Amino acid sequence: MAALVGNIQALLLTIAGAFYLLWAAGSTFPFANEQSLARSVIGHRGITRVPSRRAFLYLGVLLLAAALAAFLMGGFSEMYSASKVVLAPLGLILAFVFLIRGVAGVLPAFERAAPEQPYLRLNRRLYSPFCLLIGAGFLFLVASLPNWTERYYRLING
Repeated sequence: MAALVGNIQALLLTIAGAFYLLWAAGSTFPFANEQSLARSVIGHRGITRVPSRRAFLYLGVLLLAAALAAFLMGGFSEMYSASKVVLAPLGLILAFVFLIRGVAGVLPAFERAAPEQPYLRLNRRLYSPFCLLIGAGFLFLVASLPNWTERYYRLING
């Protein structure tokens, strides 16, 4: 089951990362223009342009790194036994980041900070639930790691 969850999660994160890398390269796909992209993905009040393509690049690379972590946590870390010590803490950090983003995205303060449509609608229907799902998936993958508590204890206590 962990292999299936890890592979699905890696696929979803790879697709999301690929979109961010496309946007970093200057593409607006699947949006009509840069204003539509900015209003759909960033959502700040009165936004008409994408603030930084470099931010898209960083986020795309981070999402691809998270995809690799999900892939390895899904059972393919058997080939790299040394990575298992790092995977449990990394999985917990990724779960925390995605769960916090998912919960924060539906809070009224977050919605006031990014009120533009269609971002607000997309955030409620797609972005926040996606982050909650990915965060829960990372928690599941950490719990599925064999002997992860013992490995984490050894990492902390030498």
